[in-house]
Amino acid sequence: MKRLALGLFVILANLSVAKSSLAAEPETAASDTAGGDKTPADTGPAITPDLDLSEIPGSTEMTTPGEAKKGTEGAGAPRKSWEDIVVVPRKAFLKKHRLEIAPFAGITLNDPLIRHYSFGGDLNYYITDVLSVGLEGQYFIKELSERESLVGLQYYLVPTLNKLKYHYALAFGYVPGYGKFGLFNKWIVHWDLTVAIGLGMIHTEIIPRAFGDKAFTNDDIVGHGGLGVRLFVLDWLTLSVTFRDYVYQDAFEFQGRAGLADPQDTAAVKKASQDHQSQLVQNIMMFFSIGLYVPPSFTYRTPR
Repeated sequence: MKRLALGLFVILANLSVAKSSLAAEPETAASDTAGGDKTPADTGPAITPDLDLSEIPGSTEMTTPGEAKKGTEGAGAPRKSWEDIVVVPRKAFLKKHRLEIAPFAGITLNDPLIRHYSFGGDLNYYITDVLSVGLEGQYFIKELSERESLVGLQYYLVPTLNKLKYHYALAFGYVPGYGKFGLFNKWIVHWDLTVAIGLGMIHTEIIPRAFGDKAFTNDDIVGHGGLGVRLFVLDWLTLSVTFRDYVYQDAFEFQGRAGLADPQDTAAVKKASQDHQSQLVQNIMMFFSIGLYVPPSFTYRTPR
């Protein structure tokens, strides 16, 4: 009897616990919806403030078109224009309508017997940014190489040589290419490629084979073509390296000079040399030059 009473008591206790659990579920769910462990102030109704988009530059959440325009032109708002979109940067250096004064020093490259050092300058006016017309002038200093003396010792012959005196020409230039490169991962250097052709006059003088013989000079028409690279340093300063090929017909000393009636008659020797000892000469030279531009500054005349 006691066991039956104890069993009924346990069953009734379990039923009462289950009933109280079922009654607490709606309250727990409401608590979870409100945020769980938040304070009573957080469980209140959510309040959405009215946002005023009129203070945000560029916002179109306005009531009238006039107000939208006013918002886009507010203080500090970026101006939207095609002028602000830069696809290709401007060139760092302009040469149009500027005068280039370029002193240079050069050296011949292709004659193994005689070497010439050149000092002179170019004066170029740029009609456009890529086309120029100018004058070129240079003075030469000769130097006989060691091979020239060895020829006489080895073959018992005296080389037939002419030395260059001076040269002047009218030249035309063109810039076919322009670019830039990074230097030491720190500076950007701009450069362009230059092509030039010219026509002028060169003055040469023979080097007599026999000691004491008189020399004569030649004035030859010379044409040249050149290719170079120019580096832009400042708005008025450039550095250039140029290779030029000079081609002309020159008269060398007549080999039968000793058999002439008067070997010291320079006119007769020159006439015989032009008739029998004239040949085409090609001198390839390398120049280093500094370009100074006038006016020293430039302005852009076109929009970006």
